[in-house]
Amino acid sequence: MKTDDINEKIEEAMEYIQNDTAKAIKIFDEILETEPENIEAINGKGSSLMKLNRMNEAENYFDYSLSIKKTSSAYISKGIISKIRKDYRQALSFYDKAIEINPNLKNIIIILKNEINEIIGNEIEINMAYTARTNELIKQGRTYKNSNRLWDALDCYEKAIKTDKDCKNYVQSLINETKSILENELMINTPELGDSRTDQLKIKSLRLFLIEKDPKQALTIMNLILDDNEKDIDALNQKGCLLFSFDECEQALECFNKCLSLDKNYDYALFNKAIVLRRKNDLDASLDCFDELLKTPQNYDKMKPYQLEILDKLHERAIT
Repeated sequence: MKTDDINEKIEEAMEYIQNDTAKAIKIFDEILETEPENIEAINGKGSSLMKLNRMNEAENYFDYSLSIKKTSSAYISKGIISKIRKDYRQALSFYDKAIEINPNLKNIIIILKNEINEIIGNEIEINMAYTARTNELIKQGRTYKNSNRLWDALDCYEKAIKTDKDCKNYVQSLINETKSILENELMINTPELGDSRTDQLKIKSLRLFLIEKDPKQALTIMNLILDDNEKDIDALNQKGCLLFSFDECEQALECFNKCLSLDKNYDYALFNKAIVLRRKNDLDASLDCFDELLKTPQNYDKMKPYQLEILDKLHERAIT
C-alpha cells in the first residue's frame, strides 16, 4: 500500500470512529497489516477500542504506540483510561507527560486536569490563593456547570476575575472548559462529501476541530477553502465556529452574517449567531434569532430551551 493510499485510509477511518467504530477498526487493521508500526493507525485503533469501552485492549495499543514513539495523543488517551479506572494520580501524570511533548495542548489538558481535581476535591489552589468572595463565585460557577447551567457558570467565572485579577489564569481554564461544552452545541453542516480537494479539506478540518481539538490548524484549512471560493456557505459557517472557539466573537458574527446574506434560511448560521450574541450578553439580539428559528416547527425542541433561558434573564434584569 502506497503512502498516499495509507494516509487516505487513515482519514477515512478517523471519520468512522464516532459513527461506525467497527468499520474504523477494520480499516486500521488493514493499515497495520502493511505498516505494523504506523503510529496514527495504532493510536486510531486504540481510540476506536476506547469508544467500544474495551479499555484494556485500548491501553495495550497505546503502550505499543509509546514504545515506538512518544506522542501527546497516546499519553492523553492513557490519562483518560486512568481516569475511568479512578486512578486519578496516574491520569494527572500522563497529562503532564502529554503537555511536555506538546505545550500547545495546555488549554485542553488544563480542562482534563480540572475534571479530575473536581472529582478528588482538590481545592487547595483556590482556597489558599483567592479571596472568600472569589472562592464563592468559583464554587457557584462549578455548581452551575455541573447542573448544565452553562451561561450562569460563565457569569460567575467572569465575575470572579473582576473581583480578583490574580485568579484570571486559573478561572480562564474553567471558562475554556465550559466554552468547550458550548462549542459542541454549535451547528455545522456535514453533508455527504466527495473526493474533490475542497471536500477532502473540509473533512480534514472537521476532524481537527471535532476530534483532535486543534482549532488553529482547522482554521488554516478553512481559510484555504475560502480563498478558492469566498461564498462557500458551509466553510463560512465552520470558520465562524472556529473563530468563536478563539473568543473572536465579532469576526465570528461577520461569518454568520455573510452566510445569512447568501441564504437567509441557513439555520446553521442563525443558530450559531444566536449563541455568539448570547456569549456577548446581547440578550435582545440573541432572542430575536431564536424567535426566528422557532418559526420552523422542526427546530422547536432544540431552540425552545435557549429562548426560555434568555427570557428568564431578561425578566431578572427587569426586576433588579
